Amino acid sequence: MQSPLRSILLLCTLCLVLCTLKANDTVYVSGAIQHDGLLEHKPWYYGSNSYVDFSVHYLNDSNSAHFHSLRASTRAELTQWPLPGYDPDFKGYGISHISLEANFDFGDFTIGDVYAQFGSGLILNLYEDRSLGIDGALRGAKFDLMPDRGVHLTLLGGKQRRYWNCYKDHAFGWNYTQDAVLGSDLELHFESWSPKMRDLGMNFMLGGSYVSRYERPDTILTVSDGHLYRYNLPQWVGAGDVRTEWQWKGWDVLVEYAYKANNPATENDFSYRHGDALLASLSYSRRGLSLLAQMKRSDNMSFRSQSEFYGVAGRLNLLPAFDKQHTYHLPALNGYATRYADGEWAFQTELRYTWPRKSRFGGKYGTTLAFAASHIRGLASPGSWAMDTSREGEYYTDINIELNKRLSKRWWLNAMLMYQAINLTVVEGHGGLVRSGIAVLDARFQVNSNVSMRGELQYLYTPHFDGQWLFALYELTLYRCLTLSADWLYNIGHAPEATNEHFYSFSATYTNGAHRLSLGYTKTREGFHCSGGVCRYIPRQQGLTLSYNFSW
Repeated sequence: MQSPLRSILLLCTLCLVLCTLKANDTVYVSGAIQHDGLLEHKPWYYGSNSYVDFSVHYLNDSNSAHFHSLRASTRAELTQWPLPGYDPDFKGYGISHISLEANFDFGDFTIGDVYAQFGSGLILNLYEDRSLGIDGALRGAKFDLMPDRGVHLTLLGGKQRRYWNCYKDHAFGWNYTQDAVLGSDLELHFESWSPKMRDLGMNFMLGGSYVSRYERPDTILTVSDGHLYRYNLPQWVGAGDVRTEWQWKGWDVLVEYAYKANNPATENDFSYRHGDALLASLSYSRRGLSLLAQMKRSDNMSFRSQSEFYGVAGRLNLLPAFDKQHTYHLPALNGYATRYADGEWAFQTELRYTWPRKSRFGGKYGTTLAFAASHIRGLASPGSWAMDTSREGEYYTDINIELNKRLSKRWWLNAMLMYQAINLTVVEGHGGLVRSGIAVLDARFQVNSNVSMRGELQYLYTPHFDGQWLFALYELTLYRCLTLSADWLYNIGHAPEATNEHFYSFSATYTNGAHRLSLGYTKTREGFHCSGGVCRYIPRQQGLTLSYNFSW
């Protein structure tokens, strides 16, 4: 149902653009279309997620003007019959996003649906990830101000989106939470005031953030010792963040600390403890060499726009994931989800070195060797700064080494060996601690300027849970526009919960300019799709797949 308020806002936006046009101004439009569909035949069901983005850009070409540009954006979504595995409330359709952004000398101003991240996202990270079903936009306003050189101030406020609700009493077509979120972020860049620091190429930043969430709490009751009690839930919950970052000659050091007031909610079993998080990062980069070392300790840092939300809906913050985001199939078979309420200690390091061409180890074309390790453990007790050193306290471990080598003008090779341990009981609720070894071999051959081939062989060994796995993939690319692909996944077995099943997929992808069309057939196992420490359950699927993307 088309909302009158939505129509009025769209009309006002168009009038504002037209009224400000001049002969020497520039106006252009941009947009994108995305459609992902699956036709299952056991039982028959067609699920699809469709998105249409549209923007009108107005550029003020006058050099003397303090006003530079204006952009009006909107997004339509059709998820009335969503792909399997999404939250039931994900179902719906309508105009999901509308915004008006103006750019001035002193900063930017946005009204409508806004996204934002303060620092590393420990207390605020509003973003969109369609593969996970996440859209944390605030419907309100955001100011990005630069009142003076080296000073960056962000102010925002609004109501957070939570899926759809097409009832008539919701003015914009979707169900915004019955809350309010207010936030501010300030960063001071000292190199802007120090000519000596600029001469040395040194940067130093101090930053701070504050986010406050208002909620009209419902009456929630609990029974203890035979008596009925009502939770006294706070209406306002605040969270603060302080950070500093230093950069010089390839070095980058970041330290950040966040504190959240007590926030009893469904996710933390209505605990009245405060939450906090500490993050430290050290990195170095120069030609041919990069190094990264990170540490994070968090406890009870679940922060949502409403206390009864769970899953991926209504989350205000995003704790950075300290497990490597693998792109190969078997290393990503069991993904890890960050423990927001329970807390965790997490460590990560990466080292990458490239031997130059015509050196002893680099050979004719150069050689790259990468080492990465992640280790995540639970807390010894709620609120403790000590680690849980027991077997059950190990949540995730990943140690891998990867070699990338160009063998000749036509051959490329990538090989990886990996050790992985994941506590499936923590992530999925069952399965225990599963330790596995994984080997990956990836080769690409350029037949000629119009034809290339790529193949993968992957093997996962473990005596635990569902046992050993074998994965193979073959891709053929013709004239840089058509890609034919086939892959096969087989559960070899030799474990208590092994199934000895075959899973497979076939696809053809055609690309022409801004158009990309893919058609295939797939049979996939159930599991979790994880990205950035957030996971979504995906049930077993079998059927035809259709995907189309277009941008202009």
